[in-house]
Amino acid sequence: MGNFYYLLKLLIHPTYRKICNYNYNGDVLMTYIYTMGIIFFAYLCGSIPVGYLVAKLYGVDVTQSGSGRIGGTNVLRAAGGGAAGLTVFGDVMKGLIPVFFLVIISPHISPYWVTALAASATVLGHNFSIFLGFRGGVGAGTAVGSFGGLYLWVGLLAAILAIIALAISRYASILSTTVAISGLLLLIICAFLQITPYEYILTGVLNSVIILNALRPNYARIRAGTERKVGTPKSN
Repeated sequence: MGNFYYLLKLLIHPTYRKICNYNYNGDVLMTYIYTMGIIFFAYLCGSIPVGYLVAKLYGVDVTQSGSGRIGGTNVLRAAGGGAAGLTVFGDVMKGLIPVFFLVIISPHISPYWVTALAASATVLGHNFSIFLGFRGGVGAGTAVGSFGGLYLWVGLLAAILAIIALAISRYASILSTTVAISGLLLLIICAFLQITPYEYILTGVLNSVIILNALRPNYARIRAGTERKVGTPKSN
């Protein structure tokens, strides 16, 4: 696998040599354009409304059902388990694939801090999709993908902890909260152990802000005792 990364860097590096030289030689304009381009591309990847598209295949407009969100939980309630599974898989992949690619070419082409910002841009894109009038979901699945793109074990452990939290609480909002907090803590631990760059902590911070902000209505319903648990039929 290490040889694969090395060969891929060799293949990519000549293509972007001029951009890299601009970046490291202090050309502010080119650095700005390059950085914004990477972040916007990551945002577009995150903006792909997987849940909306999958639910449409099942004959459901998920934005007009339940919470109106396009994540796995609302798709589960609106279109069933098969659609939810496809949605979760797609949401994770749209965070993992672009970030994994950026990690491969870091730091020679994409500085660590740019990769960190791009990782959170995928989550931002999911929550505020340009294709759905800047509506979306909570971003937990895409966050797991972005964490996994930075370091696979962080994504896997965050997902495992989130599933445990869901099994105990049966609240999807608790699952999402666990993804955000555990991802941040794991990135901090990995940075202090010198497994990943310190810049990746920025992804944990931003993902937590994005997800926890999206969950404010859920927290209010939990306090009021009206938050619906996963697997619970809708009350009439």
